[in-house]
Amino acid sequence: MTNAFTTSGVFGSLLSDPEIAAEFGASAFTTRMLDFEAAWTQALAACGVVTTQEANRALAAIRAFSHDSLGSGSDRDGVPVPKLVASLKSGLDENAARAVHSGATSQDVIDTALVLTCLSVLDRLSDRLKRVVAGLDALTDCAGDTTLMARTRMQAALPATVSLRLDAWRRPLAERLAQLEPLRAELAVVQIGGPIGLRDAPTPYLEECAGKAAEILGLSLGPVWHTDRSRFVTLGHWLSLVAGSLGKIGQDVTLMAQQGIDEIALAGSGGSSAMAHKQNPVGAEMLVALARFVAGQQGILAQAMIHEQERSGAAWALEWLTLPAMAETTGAALTHAERLIASIDRIGAPG
Repeated sequence: MTNAFTTSGVFGSLLSDPEIAAEFGASAFTTRMLDFEAAWTQALAACGVVTTQEANRALAAIRAFSHDSLGSGSDRDGVPVPKLVASLKSGLDENAARAVHSGATSQDVIDTALVLTCLSVLDRLSDRLKRVVAGLDALTDCAGDTTLMARTRMQAALPATVSLRLDAWRRPLAERLAQLEPLRAELAVVQIGGPIGLRDAPTPYLEECAGKAAEILGLSLGPVWHTDRSRFVTLGHWLSLVAGSLGKIGQDVTLMAQQGIDEIALAGSGGSSAMAHKQNPVGAEMLVALARFVAGQQGILAQAMIHEQERSGAAWALEWLTLPAMAETTGAALTHAERLIASIDRIGAPG
């Protein structure tokens, strides 16, 4: 959910990420819903449910859709798909109209579009995460042997080197990178279950059609997961781990930058309107705030697991409220982390 207060321009890009937000925007999400509808139409034709001519007329309508706002349909129906399907069928004859959405349901469209969105978001976050890890590697090469006072429970403990702390920053992020492929595989499953999750239409081609649509979309076909929201909760968990690891970096940097500790020097630190002597570690502070926000949202997202009976409108909406915000916030945190690491002029001593 977009927070108008933090995205209005007053706070710049401190707490937002336009690139990730655009992945969940109306244009991108409508395109992915249309991708599902096109794949389903092609699958119906490939399985002989509709003729090639009927499918071609339907595909032309799908490709010509103008991306008009579907919001009024959601206001009425709770989802944009009924209005979308009605618009796609409106100019078609009865036979060609059968090639649009027949045997599918709104949840098939929205869940699959959200899967495609999340996979694209992961690609973007992966690139940023790799750059953050590379930045830490470069910092270790440059300053890893510098003396640093290790601290436990925020008290001076024993002398160490900067590499001790940098390794604690890097290791969990590298682990998150290693988790990406299994995470992608878990996410990349098409949702095709029909009206109540039986995957029983069009008979007798149901599995064949579903498999063909999945293939076209570059996804795999597994059991219907209408009420099993664990894929998205797992993604949220990964986001919270990434953001939390970045928040640890931010917390450490804010403590290291304290006057009297002075274990780190940052280029371009923020100023104060009242105290000219201050240099505030703004990027580090944002990492802490963003990490705490994502952690809180994961608790809400997990409640979408309580998906009553064969479909829940309420649990479904929780995903739409929380998952995009978590992804955008994690994206912002990765950007802050990359900039923060690049801004380190000195790390270690005097302590």
